[in-house]
Amino acid sequence: MPDRERARQAYARGALAEAILLQEGVLQEGGPHGIEPADILFLGLLLHGARRFDDAIGVLRQGIARFPADPAMHENLAVLSIAIDDSQAAIAACLRALALGSDSPNVHDCLSDAYNRVGETEQAIAAGRAALQAKDRMFGGRPALVAMPTAPPMPFDPANPAENVIAYCLWGNEARYCVPLLENVRILPHLFPGWSIRLYHDASVDPGFLGQLQAHGVDLRPMQLPAHMPPHRRLLWRFAAAADPGVRRFLIRDADSLLSVKERVAVDAWLQSGYRFHAMRDWFTHTDLLLAGLWGGVGGILPPVEAMLARYTAWRVENDHVDQDLLAETVWPTIRQDVLIHDSVFTGCLGSVAFPPYGAMLPGMHIGQNAFHLFAPAG
Repeated sequence: MPDRERARQAYARGALAEAILLQEGVLQEGGPHGIEPADILFLGLLLHGARRFDDAIGVLRQGIARFPADPAMHENLAVLSIAIDDSQAAIAACLRALALGSDSPNVHDCLSDAYNRVGETEQAIAAGRAALQAKDRMFGGRPALVAMPTAPPMPFDPANPAENVIAYCLWGNEARYCVPLLENVRILPHLFPGWSIRLYHDASVDPGFLGQLQAHGVDLRPMQLPAHMPPHRRLLWRFAAAADPGVRRFLIRDADSLLSVKERVAVDAWLQSGYRFHAMRDWFTHTDLLLAGLWGGVGGILPPVEAMLARYTAWRVENDHVDQDLLAETVWPTIRQDVLIHDSVFTGCLGSVAFPPYGAMLPGMHIGQNAFHLFAPAG
């Protein structure tokens, strides 16, 4: 078996270090005419995944020297430039990719983030809209997973919190995720009464921490990742709540973000709207059709995750954005005509509306952000 294929198989099962070694061998042994652009791009992706950003940038710059007219080289260089907080370099690389004919929505994603970082707000908004519209063109016309029910959804019933689930997933014991999650558990009765928290987790989470959560009423759902699957597939565990026949309303959230008043008001607006699904976008990086930690809906309509994966073709190499890519390919075309989208940045794009005028957050803060820094000791 060629090292190219062995490297991709290693990556697919989560053996990142092995995949890097194999792919480095591909580039070293490929000869002056045997290396393809995809070989360089894949090694850059692997190094990015290992957070070896400088090494990845070096590989891509070598790739650009060899294949200067390949727009994907410049696109990936832009993403890595964002990772090292070099926004100007990211903008230049994105513009070069577009000039070379790139039609990748990822270029517009990157531009929206980079332009916002340098204070070019109007350009950031235009780029974000372009990203969303491009993704809708790619996925919006695909066949629906299921047909929407004809009867209106049942009214929200706050008297049965177990039927109204806020779903999270967790593995390991990183404070970035455990600390905000525990805070959400503490504030849930005050901010989201009528809802319950469900956690999909594996055996790597500290039993003592799980005991704390359970003592506060969290519904624990033990999970195990099959040996042949990459670690990022664990992000999909929380989607199981959507297909649970015992769930009437579900919200899918990230463990490192805090529930907020702004979010509660938006959810209440959705519950009164008659729409079966809800989505939120609240920042310049929120250029996915459905953000994996900022959507929800009526339970029992969508199929299990396995059925979603059966339709999943992966429009880009699978990585830790698999949850959002899966939603774009499968859930978005299913719900796009039956979803209330609150959007504070790209308002009006794809039918989105402004957030209700209550619960405003401080400048620079937004729904869904990493909240762990709020708990860090001062000084």
